[in-house]
Order: sequence, then C-alpha cells, then structure tokens
Amino acid sequence: MEVRVVLKATGFIGLVAVGLPANLSVLLLFCRLHMLHSRLSPNDIILGNLASVNLVVLLSRGIPQTLVALGMRRLFGDVSCKVNIFSYRLARALSICITALLGCYQCVAVAPSTPHWAKLKRWLPTHIPHAILLFCAINFLVSSGSYLFSVAPPANGSIPEYTINLEFCIVIFPDLAAYVANGVMYTLRDLVFVCVMVAAAAYMLLVLYRHRKQVEGLRGAGRASAEASKAVLLLLCTYVSLFGLDNTLWAYTLTVSRVPPAISDARVFFASCYSALSPVLIIPQFYKLLKLMLHSGENTVKLQKRLHDSDV
Repeated sequence: MEVRVVLKATGFIGLVAVGLPANLSVLLLFCRLHMLHSRLSPNDIILGNLASVNLVVLLSRGIPQTLVALGMRRLFGDVSCKVNIFSYRLARALSICITALLGCYQCVAVAPSTPHWAKLKRWLPTHIPHAILLFCAINFLVSSGSYLFSVAPPANGSIPEYTINLEFCIVIFPDLAAYVANGVMYTLRDLVFVCVMVAAAAYMLLVLYRHRKQVEGLRGAGRASAEASKAVLLLLCTYVSLFGLDNTLWAYTLTVSRVPPAISDARVFFASCYSALSPVLIIPQFYKLLKLMLHSGENTVKLQKRLHDSDV
C-alpha cells in the first residue's frame, strides 16, 4: 500500500474516531442542560448548532474518505454524490459562519456596559436563531454549484481537466474560469468570516488584557465569562490556522490543470480537522465553566445561609 494511502487512512480514521463521539457528547450535554433548565443560553445554542454541522462534515466527508482509503471506490451514484458534496459544502460553510457568530457574541458578552453595548447586549441574544437561519439560506444558494457539477467517478478512471477528485466523487468544472470563480467565491466568503474572527479575537484579547487583574480576582459569572472568552479565542485561532493551510494548498492547485491526489487529500484533511478538533476544545472548557457556575452557586447559598443566621 502506498505511503499516501496509509497516511490518508490513518488521518481520516483519527478524525472520525475523535470527532464523532466528541460532537455527539457536546450535543448530549446541551440536550441534558435543556432538559434540566427547559432553555439554553445563546452561547449554548451556538455551540449546539456548531456541533450539529460538524457532525454533518464528518459524516459526509470523513467517513467516505476513510472507506476510499481502505479500498472501497464505488460508494455513490451521481445523485448521491450531488447530495453528499452539497451537504458537505453547506455544513462546512455553516461551521465557519457559526464560529464567527460565536466570536461576535462573546465580544458583546465581555464588552463594557456602555449605552451602545448595552443595547447590543439586549438585541443580539434574542436574534441568534435568526442569524443562523440567515446563514443557512445564504450558504444554500452559494453552495448550489457543488450540486450541479458533482458526479460519480467514471468507470474507466479517466479524470477530465479542472476536476476536484475526491475518489468517491468528482466535481467537474466546465473550464478554468468556472474552476477559479468557484474557488474564489468560496475563499472570499471564508475570508470575510475569518476577518470577523480575527477582529473578534483581537477585541477579546484587548478586553482580557485590560482587565487581567480584575478577572483573576473575579469569581462566579465574571470568571466564567473570562474562561468562555479563552475557549472562544482558542476555537477562532484553530480555525484561522486551518483556513490558512487549506487555502495555501488551494492557491497551489490553480497552477496545475489536474490536482495531485496528495494535495486533494491534504486539503480535505485540513478542511475537516476543525470539525473534529472544535468539540475537543469545547468539552474541557464546558466542564470548567460548569464547575465555576456550581462553585458560584454554592457560595451564594452559603452567603444566604449566613445572612439568615445573622438575622436570627
């Protein structure tokens, strides 16, 4: 077996083995929270949707790539290829949009309570579901091209020019202009949201830097907010790093008419990494936040008991 195939199989098996249970764990945690409190915070709603689209990315890309690396070639027909590629494109697009939304929400949460920010603090939490639905509608339209050009690989194994070869499915563009236009459209969309992430990360770093001493001394909600900001910063930095690797490889593919399999594998791997890594970053912070909240609740109960005893 080729070294490339071994590395591909190992890499995607690792992504699936880590990503599927981790994303399912995040969803189950939020389902349990919803059952206990009959509602979820805006932050939990965002993270729950992020885990959902991450699952779709891994199911539509991670598992097929793993099966192909293990020797199974004819997985889908033309229609199922269209559905699979479209689902992946839509889920990956929503992943970056929802991550950017998470960064924006956390910026608003840690911002000072000035009149301008106070108004945004009241408005944004109630419109989180509307923002996610808007992202779904926009990316449904943007990703429609992947449905038009996706087909099953030909039986004779011949791959035309300007084709993205995923081995289990191929995406055939009619010419170089369509290939470049498609890539530029996706890259510009991603770049806009990456810029939003960078701006959000920079603002959160500035806020945490200014209030470092105060944050270190805070307990309960203040300290929990700082921990949440650190978790979101980690998510944003992870996505920006993987975005850079993915798009560096994409820029290289513009110099060739047929993309080498190793480059395609690396691009798909980096593009899928975030879906497996993000829940791994979320879960430890979630438990840390939960512990802080419980600790804060215990301190509140103790304080109330002391006040009651003193009154008596």
